[in-house]
Amino acid sequence: MVDLKTNIALLLFFLLSQINISKAQVSTQKIQGIVTERESGIPIIGAYVQLVGAENIGSNTDVDGRFIVENVPVGRQQFKVTYIGYQEFITEGIIVSSQRNSELSISLQEGIMMAGVDIIADGNTNAPMNNLATVSARSFSVEETERMPAGVNDMGRMALSYPGVQQGSNDTENDIIVRGNSSVGILWRLEGIDIPNPNHFARPGTSGGGITIFSAQLLSRSDFYTGGMPAEFGNALSGAFDVHFRKGNKLERQHRVKIGLLGLDFATEGPIKKSKSSYLVNYRYSTLGLLNSFGFELIGERVSNNFQDLSFNLAFEGKDPTVKWTVFGIGGFSEEHYSPKPAAEREEGFSNHWEDRFNDSSMGAVGVTYTKIYDDKSYLKNTTSLMSGFVGRTYDTLDVNNVRYRYNTEEYTDNRLSTSWTYWKEYTPQWKMKLGTMGHGIQYRFFKESRARNSSSDVNLMNADLDLNGGGLTLTGQAYGLMQYSPSPKLNINAGLHSMILGLNGTGAIDPRFSLKYVLNQQNNFGLAIGQHSQMLPLAAYFYEEEKENDVIIRPNYDLPFMKAWHFIASYTFVSKSSIKVNAEIYYQRLNKVPVRLDDLGDGYWMLNNQADFPAFAAVSEGKGENYGLDLAIEKFFSNKMYFLLTGSFFESNSISNTGEKHPTRYSTKWVSSYTLGREFEFKKGGALQIGARILYNGGYRYTPHDPVLSAIEKQFVPLANSFWKSQVTPYSRVDSRIAYRFNRKRLSGSISLDVQNLTNKKNLKGVSYNAETNELGFRNFDGGDFIPVLNFVFDF
Repeated sequence: MVDLKTNIALLLFFLLSQINISKAQVSTQKIQGIVTERESGIPIIGAYVQLVGAENIGSNTDVDGRFIVENVPVGRQQFKVTYIGYQEFITEGIIVSSQRNSELSISLQEGIMMAGVDIIADGNTNAPMNNLATVSARSFSVEETERMPAGVNDMGRMALSYPGVQQGSNDTENDIIVRGNSSVGILWRLEGIDIPNPNHFARPGTSGGGITIFSAQLLSRSDFYTGGMPAEFGNALSGAFDVHFRKGNKLERQHRVKIGLLGLDFATEGPIKKSKSSYLVNYRYSTLGLLNSFGFELIGERVSNNFQDLSFNLAFEGKDPTVKWTVFGIGGFSEEHYSPKPAAEREEGFSNHWEDRFNDSSMGAVGVTYTKIYDDKSYLKNTTSLMSGFVGRTYDTLDVNNVRYRYNTEEYTDNRLSTSWTYWKEYTPQWKMKLGTMGHGIQYRFFKESRARNSSSDVNLMNADLDLNGGGLTLTGQAYGLMQYSPSPKLNINAGLHSMILGLNGTGAIDPRFSLKYVLNQQNNFGLAIGQHSQMLPLAAYFYEEEKENDVIIRPNYDLPFMKAWHFIASYTFVSKSSIKVNAEIYYQRLNKVPVRLDDLGDGYWMLNNQADFPAFAAVSEGKGENYGLDLAIEKFFSNKMYFLLTGSFFESNSISNTGEKHPTRYSTKWVSSYTLGREFEFKKGGALQIGARILYNGGYRYTPHDPVLSAIEKQFVPLANSFWKSQVTPYSRVDSRIAYRFNRKRLSGSISLDVQNLTNKKNLKGVSYNAETNELGFRNFDGGDFIPVLNFVFDF
């Protein structure tokens, strides 16, 4: 392993040393885009877009809100956008290359006059795109997903640098834990409509997987929430990704090829009808086998995996400039194979030596958006989409003669026809309204047949006999309404309701939401959010079956209600004139209706202690919980050739059983911190070297200690009574790094980059195992938590 790491480092050094900077061409590029009003999305006519530091390089937006800025030097550049009555906006550093005509999408917020000076809102480029979000939200760009050390263009991995967010229980997966909540509580939304889990190697009932299906090449600026979502969001307990696709270049055709250890990418974009319509397409084929062949075990020993995905966005403008259409889609499939050891090498006591396991998953969504702008005070938007999701598992165990025994078979199919409608109206500068609905027609099929056995990896996880069988059609519906009232230019007050119903069993919820934002002066503002958030269980959870007397089959979980969480959040933000942002948030969350066991077996089951799956037994929704803490962040936006983001979170997360017993949750690590920074070195003729690092340092993960007396008697792990998740392993730490070189030529531009996850090859502890002979616990390392290099070559032409 050391020799391989050394060879890769030498290879990168050789590649960088061979770049002949003197041959780079001094060149300029044009930048195009659109400027819109943040709340309504309506184009702004006459806004001025100027290159920062060059008063003579700029352009005004036209009648469609579009602009073209000519003669922009290649390299990282910032742009300032101004318009009378709106707050000045300065972008983060945008990469301008010799072969890519960048498309910018910029939204402006109405200005506040104070002592005759326009206030610069939050003063930050990562303010949420949704103006109704007052706390616990930020936007992110495609460039941010690319430059984050070891982010590998994955939104979940990128989010590990944000306050209150920590890695899930597996370093090879992108599940995230937000403020002590299970990743089950994360919602994914695309172009205004909720979608199934958009990750390769997905698992039943979770929001994460191995790597995202989304292509970074299609991302427009999007939002990430860690709580306190506005009334338009439902079916999420803890947070949400609100993702938007950018439009392709309407003037020129551009192409990108990316060759790396994770896969081969090809992206292309350009006009369908010049200046009126465009296409943007990205296809990716995995080459994860290359990492295995070099000796790097991304997932684990004897594990092979593969994936493919396709994303696209087509944008159309007709003769009527007030009507806009897009056709979008994402899709991907993945497969993963855990092979047994050769018969001669298998050892007793290591169950995975004897197992042959196969996982596969797929996800797809194709949709159409329609936007009608009635005037500068109102618009209507519709998104309609066909979606499909599938997760399958087949697990066998072998005997000494390689005879197979099937102990687990699972199939989960979820096909949907979905539609959402949004209407926005400004009655006066003080009163604004937003209304919306969302409906899903769902065709489902669930099957699971499992036989009891101990988990092969963690004694705190148990498998049980389970039969699951269900199929049919159902509907889910959501509706919301909210009003925004601005009694003064400094204060915005939002109040609304969100309702949701599941047609399968008639379960419903009505969630009140309230928030406000107060701008004290140019550099200080305060936010507050209070509201209830409800989430339905994974559909398969309602179909657990038990056989009673006389061969009667019942479904004891069929009528379980939605899980609920009240969020209380207060926020303070300070932004300096030198683009440094300081943010502090205190929060309290009260959870209710969490499924727990109907019959107490002494294992402390509480559904949200798991990142996936659902109750495999009769359950009641009588569990409760609470999360409370403080999130801190200091951030410098990418300017003057550097950026940094320093975060620290201190929190408690507790579960409360149906008998009132309080225990730490599995994710109550007490504290979470991240330290991310990057520096860029520019050369005179278009080249740039970027170096970045990220340090993650969190409290240790939790486990349940064993009862030494009962465990010795039973010769197996027996949890210590009333001590569920009481103990912690040593703190988690990880160093990620990134080094990249950008080059610009007359006919070719691109980059060479090396991201390394776990640069120091730190072996973090994750869980425990039990040794019956010594009656002691042993500690297990994180799955796939080794030194993982990801080398990429990108070419634009």
